[in-house]
Amino acid sequence: TVQIFGTVKEELCAAAQLLESIGVSIVDLNMGCPVHKVVRGGGGSAMMREADKTVALVHALVGSVKIPVTVKMRLGWDDANISAPFFAREFEQAGVAAITIHGRTRAQGFSGSVNRAGIRAVVEAVKRIPIVGNGDIRTVEDARTMFAETGCAAVGIGRGALLNPWIFQQCEAALVRGEPVV
Repeated sequence: TVQIFGTVKEELCAAAQLLESIGVSIVDLNMGCPVHKVVRGGGGSAMMREADKTVALVHALVGSVKIPVTVKMRLGWDDANISAPFFAREFEQAGVAAITIHGRTRAQGFSGSVNRAGIRAVVEAVKRIPIVGNGDIRTVEDARTMFAETGCAAVGIGRGALLNPWIFQQCEAALVRGEPVV
């Protein structure tokens, strides 16, 4: 999987086609980055502020390749603009294969706690595509809690792996094979 970001439909479609031509299996659109240099150009989580343009872009991106297209996004721009459930429904209709939802808004950045109820709202907004819950997964118990409270199909582990690079093995052992956490 290769993640791409940007705001120009033609450029993103061309990038996805290039990636497909060299054997990439999945293209992931980054709508989650809260970093100022990405957002000020309209990319990352800023895409959540332009619903019509973003939905049209995702439709075009999905239609431009035969490989699966996934999207990673945040809950919304800020607490007053929680748009992820809307986008999830629209993206499912566009043919997106899966969505990773980071349980914070752009305004939160990486501060505060993940909003698992917000992730659950995204899970409930779609009919069939898998939703990956992301944010604050630092332990096996955090992963269990994410599954239990959100109903997500999978968990995404990012910065938590920097603190505990063994978390992937630990989660596989405990959550897949049922072994005790050591």
